[in-house]
Amino acid sequence: MKQVFAVMLFLFVVISAAAAEEKRFTISVGDSPQKGPKDASVTIIEFLDFQ
Repeated sequence: MKQVFAVMLFLFVVISAAAAEEKRFTISVGDSPQKGPKDASVTIIEFLDFQ
């Protein structure tokens, strides 16, 4: 039973990684207050809980 679970988990991770695509967006801040360098990179990672 543990082997079946391990194989299913492995397949889920492989399929999820293959299906994930990197999306990049540029958002204008206009005259909004800001702090730090203007060319600083920001990475947002979204975690979802499928139930």
